[in-house]
Amino acid sequence: MMKAMDAGAIKAATAASAASYRSFADATRAVLDLLERLMPDTALYLAHLDRTHAVHRIVDTRTGTELGLRSNLATPLAESYDLAMAEERAPRLCNDLGANPVYAELAMQRRHPAGSYLGVPLELSDGARVGSLAALAPEGDRFRPDDEQLFMMLARVLAYELERESNERDVKRMNDHLRDHARGMGAIGRVVRALGGGEDARRAVCRAACEMAGAPVAFLLEPSGREFVSTAMSGVDMAPVTIQPRAETTGRAFTARESYFVPDARTSPALARPLVEATGARSALFEPVLRDGQVAGVVIVVWQLPIESVPEGTGGMLRLLAAQAAVAIEHAGLRARMETLTLSDELTGVATRRVLEDELPRELARARRNDYPVTLAMMDLDHLGTFNMLRGEREGDRLIKETAALWRGELREVDVMARYGGGRFVVILPNCGLGEAVEVMDRVRAVTPREQTGSAGVARWDGEEPSELLQARCEEALNAAKQAGRNVTVAAD
Repeated sequence: MMKAMDAGAIKAATAASAASYRSFADATRAVLDLLERLMPDTALYLAHLDRTHAVHRIVDTRTGTELGLRSNLATPLAESYDLAMAEERAPRLCNDLGANPVYAELAMQRRHPAGSYLGVPLELSDGARVGSLAALAPEGDRFRPDDEQLFMMLARVLAYELERESNERDVKRMNDHLRDHARGMGAIGRVVRALGGGEDARRAVCRAACEMAGAPVAFLLEPSGREFVSTAMSGVDMAPVTIQPRAETTGRAFTARESYFVPDARTSPALARPLVEATGARSALFEPVLRDGQVAGVVIVVWQLPIESVPEGTGGMLRLLAAQAAVAIEHAGLRARMETLTLSDELTGVATRRVLEDELPRELARARRNDYPVTLAMMDLDHLGTFNMLRGEREGDRLIKETAALWRGELREVDVMARYGGGRFVVILPNCGLGEAVEVMDRVRAVTPREQTGSAGVARWDGEEPSELLQARCEEALNAAKQAGRNVTVAAD
């Protein structure tokens, strides 16, 4: 009879070894169910030996209540039978726990005394013992060597399933990581192409941040005085965001030189309530943009579903993106300075002729809509060629620079003064009639420095003519002033 039971157990164990399981949990249930049929009135369990946290956790159990066993029970690892067994400080099969010098002293045995113990380790292919398949019985002399052989066969089944599932999970994690990495590099590539094409790549940075993080909203903020102001955004259309860092609330997010993650945006002082409401933020990441060791900006990534943490791969890609954001900010600054140079005359600092040609049609359109007069004035330094011949062109440049500053000082803020070429300047005078414009030009000419003089011509817009014709009439008036002996203002008919 005993041999028949042993043969039946071996046959069942062999079937369990050959079976296909959906998961490690499925295999665990099948093995414990099998043991429960073969070894009734015995407490059976599978445990995880967490050496990192020194915790013994029961994964699943059968009929273990009387001996204090239940699923998900976590106890200190050093208090368990299984650690002593796995470290081979005590036998795998012990039919008199009270007499064994190791098992008898364990806290687990003192809390719920048992008579017999049988345990075998779950050993991975690298030799790591990460769990145990075990049984306890209240009475002594309960287990036999054949039982230990059965447990070892079933433990190998569970170890195989655990390792297979872990490997599949690792492969999936690696594939996900590679896919995320490829997506992130593609996003960075688009930012690089935008930079190489001379575009303002700051919005591309925001789009890339959304793509990398799987987040719907991202902002790029840059310092402006004591505040940080958004210069680009993606996923939301709203007025520029302005945040003033305060040491007691938002300071760390905008001064830290490392990532600052906010798991709950609704309760964090780092994000103002209006911003949270406008974006639906639940979690957020502040990624600093560093240039020469200083915070040149901050990329804010907003998730509308809460996340516990930023995945390591995503965080690394966002740090790479922040380096490209620093380049994008620098390029934008250079572009702005270049535009300023093209809009301002290098010598005098007043507007260029290009600005005049762009602004005059716009001013005439405003005057038509609002029904107010516009007068154009053209001024020229008298005898500049003679001055240059006698004093030199360097002194002539200084004269032009001084004259521009003094003439501009006599005009209103709303008046647009542009250098037309040489010592000639043009002024747009909004809401100014012809007679008033003559008076203004006389006042302006009177401050010409170095005992030099200037001539001026003025022309009032007739309400219909194009800007080119108005300029031509103004220039004719200036030529008339020159022909009249200079140092005079002439109004066009």
